Amino acid sequence: MKENNRLIIDAHNHVGGPDKGDHAKQSPEEIVATMDKVGIGKAVIFPFNEINPGVSFSLANNYIASAMKKYPNSLIGFARLDPNYGEKAILELERAIKELGLKGLKLHPTSQNFSLDNPYVLRIIKEASELGIPVIFDSGKPLSPPEKIGTLAELVPEAKLIMAHMRGEKYLEVTQKFDNIYLGTTGMFNLSKLQEALWRLGAEKLIAGSDSPYIAQEREIQKFDLIPGIKEEEKALILGANIKRILGFRI
Repeated sequence: MKENNRLIIDAHNHVGGPDKGDHAKQSPEEIVATMDKVGIGKAVIFPFNEINPGVSFSLANNYIASAMKKYPNSLIGFARLDPNYGEKAILELERAIKELGLKGLKLHPTSQNFSLDNPYVLRIIKEASELGIPVIFDSGKPLSPPEKIGTLAELVPEAKLIMAHMRGEKYLEVTQKFDNIYLGTTGMFNLSKLQEALWRLGAEKLIAGSDSPYIAQEREIQKFDLIPGIKEEEKALILGANIKRILGFRI
């Protein structure tokens, strides 16, 4: 699906479940049906905080890969990892990308209870950089402050890091400081903050993502029409062109 002949990509979605904490779930069929309904052409998907994820999310990553293979024109699978597994997490990242064909990585420090100072986090970011894939962080919580993500960006300048949710101290300053950090607009509906991010960072640094099924995909798409002064070319970047460029493949 396209809007004004432009491909829309929702860059933040959960598929699988039920989630260990809140029991949320979403099937590949459900998200694809919603995408067709609201006009989203492609969606990045990754696991929930699964009840039985396997070693460093190996079983959950298998499920995401199968969903992507079932709907190759609609779904872009990202792996999820638990750095607490150490070397096994590194091996799972390599397997997920090289064998399963997944296109990126999601890290959630709070759900997996790891610090960004964990040496395996840096190892994972370096490996992701070598594999040429982007990494989405759940950011802005006590275990995932933007400044620590900035440290990782500085240590691995070739990495492509996306800070989701527009929260935490200095999320704008950190995104502005590092060329290899992008800001996910997931969950932000304060128009003045969205406008400030657009003004300070430029549309090239913003990436739309709904966090479905927690937030309706349509709501994430439509909010950009409400930002005062936003241009059509800026919306096109935020709603698809940026993540397409970061992923580095033709869609």
